[in-house]
Amino acid sequence: MLDLTQLSGKQRHFLQILQHTSQVPSLRSLCEQHGFDFNFIKGFVLSGVLDDYITLTAQTETTWALTPKGLALNGEIPGAALADRLIAGSTDLNTLQADLGDRFSLNVGALRKTNAIALNRQGSNTEIVVLNPAELAAYAQRQDCFAAIAAGIEPQNRAIELTWLQTQGYIAPQITQDYRLTPQPALHTLHIAPIVTALTSELILSGQWQQVTLKPYDIHAEVPDVPYGRPTLLTQCIQHIRDIFLNMGFDEMAGFIVESAFWNFDVLFTPQDHPAREEQDTFYLAQPQTLPLPDDPHLVQQVKHVHETHYSGQWTEAEAQRAILRAHTTPSTARRLYQLQGKDAKYFSIDKVFRNETVDRTHLAEFHQIEGVVVGELLSVRTLMGYLTYFYERLGFKDLKFQPTYNPYTEPSLEVYAYHPPSQRYLEVGNSGLFRQEMLAPLGCGDKSTVAWGLGLERIAMLLYGVEKLSDLVGPEIRLQPTRL
Repeated sequence: MLDLTQLSGKQRHFLQILQHTSQVPSLRSLCEQHGFDFNFIKGFVLSGVLDDYITLTAQTETTWALTPKGLALNGEIPGAALADRLIAGSTDLNTLQADLGDRFSLNVGALRKTNAIALNRQGSNTEIVVLNPAELAAYAQRQDCFAAIAAGIEPQNRAIELTWLQTQGYIAPQITQDYRLTPQPALHTLHIAPIVTALTSELILSGQWQQVTLKPYDIHAEVPDVPYGRPTLLTQCIQHIRDIFLNMGFDEMAGFIVESAFWNFDVLFTPQDHPAREEQDTFYLAQPQTLPLPDDPHLVQQVKHVHETHYSGQWTEAEAQRAILRAHTTPSTARRLYQLQGKDAKYFSIDKVFRNETVDRTHLAEFHQIEGVVVGELLSVRTLMGYLTYFYERLGFKDLKFQPTYNPYTEPSLEVYAYHPPSQRYLEVGNSGLFRQEMLAPLGCGDKSTVAWGLGLERIAMLLYGVEKLSDLVGPEIRLQPTRL
């Protein structure tokens, strides 16, 4: 049963066209003429809702097209060129060979295969003997048929040639399905009134909504199953790195985006006049401006004592209480060490950090840091390099370099570099070291050795995805494929 209110605009337009015609010889041609999608209209007429309004007759059309093998012939079937020359009376092998050049051997082989010719050798001269003139003439007919198909012309009354060309694999039939439509009287009397599919504010304000036919909204109609969005490249990278650490026996930890300078700097044995604390490097908050110090007064006093003993300056609680966006994830490590109080452990985190950086090819003001810490006995630089080498090998990086550096809270300290093919240089991907006793003692881990590292996730992703700048990894238009994951 045809329900006009449920038809789309294109379906209504199609029916209106049929109302003004007595017959449609080709549905495919009609769709091309009016800009309809053939498969869409075909589904409409075959759905059965128009059975009382049109008579449908299926019809097929067979056309011919060159196969890949036929296209490779460049417009000439083997044997045709030599057949033309032999029909014209040229039989001297040397003359024909010079005339056809590289095509000679292929043409001779094709004609000899069908017993159309033979080679007659007399001394130093060789002639081509025609054995079957009719076969040579057939080659000319086949070539004409082949050329017509190559030019997009359908050959007429060429059944023999078409069969031969198809047997050789040069052409293949293309069957096109089409339909002839004959509108019935019921369609011509069908009243197809305009229908509004969208209720606009203009219709409501003008009152015209009362005078138009609105398309019913079916609240019971099935909705399309829209798949969930895929994870971003960085999310995939984070999950891959998380799996590596978990397989290495690490536990995951997490921290706070907003930290006090106490946990971000002071506990990490960073002096209160260090350049990293300046506003051109660190984001300080206006609200709140301060955060309370830990409830443990012994911890605060220990940190104060270490600073004033080693840096010969006055340590102030006011500076330690300043609220910031964390500049690294090491505050999470410091909090975890304070909780462990010297127990052996292995932890990692992958969290976002913030630095007042000038954004360029290899720097962002907001990025992710991969934190790792191992607490144990007799840990050394060799232990640290072993962990990092194994981690990067699991990611697919084997071309690494370690370079000594300075950190306030680690000694010795190592920067990690990995080779970046797009820029043809080594790219810094992390910092690492052994925590100083001045940092560990206030946290209750003074009798343990601890190795730790902070690695840049986006720097690693640059290597994984072979990009030249970090901005290629963020934003809505990312079309990269991993090179190592």
